[in-house]
Amino acid sequence: MDATPFIAAAAAVSAGIAVFVGARGLQRWIVRVSAGRSVARRADALPRPLRLLLPVAVPLADRIAPHLPLRIREDVQRRLRRAGLEEDVLPQHWLALLVVSGISAGGFAALALGGSLPTLAAGAVGVVMPGAWLRDRIGRRRNEVMRDLPVYLDMVTLALEAGGALGVALKVATERAPDSPLRRAFLRVQGDLRAGRSRAEALAALADRLDVPAVRPLVAALVQAESSGGSLATVLRAQADQRIEERFARAEKLALEAPVKMLAPLVLCIFPCTFAILAFPLLMRFLGTD
Repeated sequence: MDATPFIAAAAAVSAGIAVFVGARGLQRWIVRVSAGRSVARRADALPRPLRLLLPVAVPLADRIAPHLPLRIREDVQRRLRRAGLEEDVLPQHWLALLVVSGISAGGFAALALGGSLPTLAAGAVGVVMPGAWLRDRIGRRRNEVMRDLPVYLDMVTLALEAGGALGVALKVATERAPDSPLRRAFLRVQGDLRAGRSRAEALAALADRLDVPAVRPLVAALVQAESSGGSLATVLRAQADQRIEERFARAEKLALEAPVKMLAPLVLCIFPCTFAILAFPLLMRFLGTD
């Protein structure tokens, strides 16, 4: 009995099953990529290259989310919160984005340059660069908060001294101030108060979101003044004066550090060029005399 028809039928059934499974997998992947596009539209604070890679990273994030340790998840969530991205990007999305960025950079280097060493180097750079961007954003956001905090405290203090409550004072300060991370943080505090949270809980959440050393003493002083029945205007005035003094001290520190930071560019870039310009006529005259 010839077994060829049975083998052909089995191969056809196997191929059909493979095509069906592949089609179902492709369909699920397309659905997840579509969901990733909606995530990328919300994450408008990310750089454009990362926003383009985010739809591809979302399906991978769905796979690694159940296996993500709690400690790593909390650490990534804390860094995203410091950068103001906790509402736009989830921890598993960010970790998957690092993986996709490394793979994309390595694949581009393999196609453009070839070789294992450029591919590995480009992949490492693709993994490191998003983290470097996140650290830079955290630093810039912290500097903006520390720069704007004395101005906000002055406005809130003036509103309190005029007879307004703390909620009214925060509303006046946020309405008259330009858009900044501190303004968005105070708007979040007002939203928490309207949602029914206590003032102490809303202020503690503010300190956790900003994670700036100058904000935590302010929150502690406000909570203590409210619990003891003290004057909030007096506490805020003292905090505003202290923040202004710290701002001037920080400016003086940066001014004193500037000459030290300029030493390396002077030695490595400016001095060699100056010596080359000065030595060139002498060298030409010496060669001409020979």
